[in-house]
Amino acid sequence: MVADKAEQVKGQILHVDDDPDIRLMIAASLQEFGYVVATAGTNAEAMELAEKIKFDLFILDVRLPDGNGIELCQRVNQLQPKSPVVYYSAYASNEEQKAALAICGDAYLKKPVLAAELEKTIAELLERKRVQGE
Repeated sequence: MVADKAEQVKGQILHVDDDPDIRLMIAASLQEFGYVVATAGTNAEAMELAEKIKFDLFILDVRLPDGNGIELCQRVNQLQPKSPVVYYSAYASNEEQKAALAICGDAYLKKPVLAAELEKTIAELLERKRVQGE
């Protein structure tokens, strides 16, 4: 069964969150769903990874110690414009979510979220990316 999972990698994701426990939990959940996950705790770490590795999707916390996820979204979008971005934050009102998505990004999930809901959002965005011709 482990071999089957290894053969069915669904995509490579970068998850950026300043909370190491959340990074660990999300990475473990997404790996169970068949994704390869890299993590970063700051904008700087995320940009370093995004400059070296092609990601299929980004999951960004909005509040980070060295900036915010909206700025990071714009920066990774310049490097990898066809890779969808999901914001994942506990701090946004509906208006703030709409404002963030109007600037950059493809989806906004509010913490806490069930792993299945996160995976469903990711799968939908990756399918849309695939249909649009990557």
